[in-house]
Amino acid sequence: MGQDGLSHAEKQCYEEELRALKQELETEKRKLADIFEQAPAFIAVLRGPDHVFEMVNGSYYKLVGHRNIIGKSVFEALPEVRGQGYIEILDNVLTTGRPFIGNEMKIGLQRSPGAITEERYLNFVYEPLRDVHTNPVGIVAHGYDITDQVIARQKAEQLALQLEQQAQLFDVTLSALKDFVYTFDTSGRFTYSNNALLELLGLSLDEIIGKTFHELPYPVELATLLQSQIEQVALTGKTVTDETSYTSPMGVQGYYEYIFVPIFDSNKNVVLVAGSTRDITVRKQLETQKDDFMSIVSHELKTPVTSIKAFTQVLQNRFARAGDERSSALLGKMDSQLNKLTSLIGDLLDVTKIEGGKLQFNEDFFLFDELVDEVVEEVQRTTSNHVIEKQGATERVVYGDRDRIEQVIVNLLTNAIKYSPHSDKIIVKSFLEQGFIAFSVQDFGVGIPYERQQQVFERFYRVSGNETIPGIGLGLYISAEIIRRQGGTIEVVSEEGKGSTFCFKIPMHHDTH
Repeated sequence: MGQDGLSHAEKQCYEEELRALKQELETEKRKLADIFEQAPAFIAVLRGPDHVFEMVNGSYYKLVGHRNIIGKSVFEALPEVRGQGYIEILDNVLTTGRPFIGNEMKIGLQRSPGAITEERYLNFVYEPLRDVHTNPVGIVAHGYDITDQVIARQKAEQLALQLEQQAQLFDVTLSALKDFVYTFDTSGRFTYSNNALLELLGLSLDEIIGKTFHELPYPVELATLLQSQIEQVALTGKTVTDETSYTSPMGVQGYYEYIFVPIFDSNKNVVLVAGSTRDITVRKQLETQKDDFMSIVSHELKTPVTSIKAFTQVLQNRFARAGDERSSALLGKMDSQLNKLTSLIGDLLDVTKIEGGKLQFNEDFFLFDELVDEVVEEVQRTTSNHVIEKQGATERVVYGDRDRIEQVIVNLLTNAIKYSPHSDKIIVKSFLEQGFIAFSVQDFGVGIPYERQQQVFERFYRVSGNETIPGIGLGLYISAEIIRRQGGTIEVVSEEGKGSTFCFKIPMHHDTH
């Protein structure tokens, strides 16, 4: 027995247990140190009234920069925080023993001596550290650097403010427009409308939002058409344009042109359909008046011109038989000009028929190559400056309006002659292409600028810079309409200064209209 009353064996056992406890305590201390060091939150332990750094973890160093701060007061270690109010908060926590919770507190820190002061935002707690008598003797500071989140939120708030301001400006601007402006979701329900459409319908914005055309004062047939067009845009991502007449609930009658346009997200998916509508009632009325005038004038001119042409031919024959060649030649020129006038009157009549949907077609079977041969031979007789070179053949029978197709070929050939005054060759080609009969006319004349090539098929369009060349720009418009009505297509490929190639394609078998 020892003096402490323990046997040697008991004492040895006690010492072993004590060593084990110490080892376990050291292990736990290391674990706590690791947790302290690796914690995602920044942690610092400050001691005494001068707030001397006793311990800091890696996250705290990441916040303030890797400088030598252990054993130094906050003033010594972080001089840039002077005057920012943090020392006063620390003093208050140490004096009162009450914790301080800071949310989105801004602080200016220098990551290294002399560096630029960076603004950081912190969420943190100053927790008093107490002695065995519960007196505050230090402070544990722990928290998170939330600078990135705050800046992101501030940017989002700023963006939201800008978007709100832009939306207000957008709404004010659109509300002042006479055109109707609106948007739909992909199911065809209204998500926005400006005042112009609301006034026409006699509805408020709340009464139109979330509704389809079927739920608004639109005729069933028109509502069905509009909904199907919106669904088409949402499904295909392609723009739709159209025109329609409409009578409002207040009895206002009008004619309108509209466009539906897809709005895409970053993944190229259609998320909205935007649209606008313009009242073209006055324009339509003027067009109708103009077409009526053209029709009346054309019909009124046709009879006297036909009579004048007949008298001219009679007189020309008489002068020729009498041996008066000079008078006969003059009457021949007069007859040529009357032919041009007759052609112009015919074009004007065709235009009025096209606009009124009354252009007639008399369709039957005919040999396409035979028609081409006849037209080329006929047009070749009218020019001594150009040689029309034929290439290819289709050896096919076509079902269509022979006279109308002839009208198109004549127009393409006469245009090629007119617009290639300094060239002596024109090439025509007939060929088959994927179930279609194709025909092209190539000249080597003035050409057409790329940006204007599709305009040549519009009414009254003429190639700019060629005002000395006769014509009023109806032939290609009529030709395009004829080919379209025959179930075909027409296009032009051209290079300015080098010439143009016009090509149309028509199906070999085309249903009657």
